[in-house]
This record gives sequence, structure tokens and C-alpha cells, in this order.
Amino acid sequence: MKVRECFLQAVSIVAPEDDARAAWVAMNRKNAPWAAVCAEGGRLLGILRREEISKRIQAPETFLTAGELAGENRTAARAVRVSPDADLGEAVLRMELAGGDAALVESGGRPPGVLEIDRARAAINSG
Repeated sequence: MKVRECFLQAVSIVAPEDDARAAWVAMNRKNAPWAAVCAEGGRLLGILRREEISKRIQAPETFLTAGELAGENRTAARAVRVSPDADLGEAVLRMELAGGDAALVESGGRPPGVLEIDRARAAINSG
């Protein structure tokens, strides 16, 4: 089974210098539960879950950038990219080795998405 055959969740692509609140707004505009923080040249710094950003921006005096959040241990572990043409089992193994629970899936001509490890495992077990 290929990664492209598994359910992918919507993702917003944000820059590391973007304010965390702006990243949260961009995610909500797309109804995306994830934000991928990509530096210039497309280098993936981390993948942020909506709940993680929401918790961190609740305090009005807290000013964080998406890059600062992406640099934290939990989100940095998600900084795995996989091809939609990759074998699903290999993608799960890459996420496990990185200690992450999700990966960014990008392909030319298709919108990017996020593959969650639990959904990928379930697809492997059902197939």
C-alpha cells in the first residue's frame, strides 16, 4: 500500500517567522488541524497540531513565532517528510524512528497533507 492511498489531513504551510497566532488563523481558514513550518528553500522545521498552538497562544502576553514552536522537542520529532509514492509501512517506520506521530506528505500538483501514524497503522492492519 502506498502513502497516497491513506487518508491525509489538511495542512497549512507557514514560515518560521510567522506569529503563532497568524499560523493558527491560517489553519482555521483552511479548516486544517496541522501547520507545517517550512524555512526558505522548503526545509521542514516541524509540524504543529492545532491543539498545541491553541494552548500556547491563550495568554495574551505570550508572543511566539511558528519557528519557536516548531523547535520544541515534540514538534521537531514530527519533522519527517514522506512521498505519496512511498510504501506505507516504510513511512510508518520513518515516523517511529523519528519518535513522531505524523509526517508531511507533499507532491507536485497535489495539495500537501499530513499522515498520522495511527491512521497509517490502521490502514496497514486492515489491508
